[in-house]
Amino acid sequence: MKTLNQMDNLDRAYLLANLFPDELKNMIDFIKKEADFCQDNKEQILKDWTAEHITAELWYNLIAFFERRYKKNGTRLYRNKKTFRDQLFDGYDALFSINALIKFTAEPQCSKKLKYAIYLLFGDNLLVKIDLQSEP
Repeated sequence: MKTLNQMDNLDRAYLLANLFPDELKNMIDFIKKEADFCQDNKEQILKDWTAEHITAELWYNLIAFFERRYKKNGTRLYRNKKTFRDQLFDGYDALFSINALIKFTAEPQCSKKLKYAIYLLFGDNLLVKIDLQSEP
C-alpha cells in the first residue's frame, strides 16, 4: 500500500470508498445536492464570486462535468468503488468532488469517523466557499 504522501486523488478516493462503502450513496447524494445548489443560484454566485485560485467559469465547468458523469453513471457511482473513484476524482475534475466532500463533513449525517477520514485524505480547507448573502 502507498503512503499517504504517495497517493493521488484517485488512490485517496478509492481508499475512502473501501473504508466507508455504506456511505457512498450519502456522499454522492450530497455532491449532487451541491451541484444543484450551485446551478440554482448561479446568477448570485457569479455576482459574488471571490475565490482567488479558481475562476467561476472553471468552477461551473467542473460542476457540468460532475453532472454529466452523474447522469451517465447513476447508481454505479455508489455501487462500484472504482466507478466512484474514476468518474469523480480524476485530474482537475476532482476539485468539485473534493470541495463537496469537505462541505459534507459539516452535515449531521456525516459520522465522526468519516469526517476525520475525509480530512485526513483530502484536507479540511475548502477551495471555494459559497456564502449567499441576502440583499438588504
